[in-house]
Amino acid sequence: MKKLIVVALLAIGLTGFAQEGKKKKGGHEVSTEMRVKKMTEELSLNADQQKKVAVLLEEQTAIRKAVKENPENKEENRAKMKENGKKLKEVLTPEQFEKWKANMDQRKGQGGEGKKKKASESEE
Repeated sequence: MKKLIVVALLAIGLTGFAQEGKKKKGGHEVSTEMRVKKMTEELSLNADQQKKVAVLLEEQTAIRKAVKENPENKEENRAKMKENGKKLKEVLTPEQFEKWKANMDQRKGQGGEGKKKKASESEE
C-alpha cells in the first residue's frame, strides 16, 4: 500500500514538472524574444529597432500560423511575407539588412543541404 502511494505521488510530481517545462519553452512570445535577442547580437540593433523588429516578427509568426492552418491561401500569405520583409528592410540599416540577408541565405542553405542528403539517401 505504501509503495502505491509513493508511486502515485512521484507520478503527480513528475507530471507537474513536465507541464512547467512546456510553459517555459512553449509559446511564440518566448520564441520572438529569443529571435529579437539573437538579431540584436548579430546585427547590433538599437532599442527602437528592437521594438519594431519584435512587432514584425510577431506578424511573421501569425502569417506562418495562417499558412499552416489554411494552405489554400499560400500565395496571399507569401505576399504578406514579402511585405513583412520590406518593412524589415525599412527598419534595418543597409549594412544590417545585408548581414541579415546573408545569415538567412546561409541558414536556408544548411536546411536545403540536409533535405537533399536525405532525398539522395532514400533513393539509394
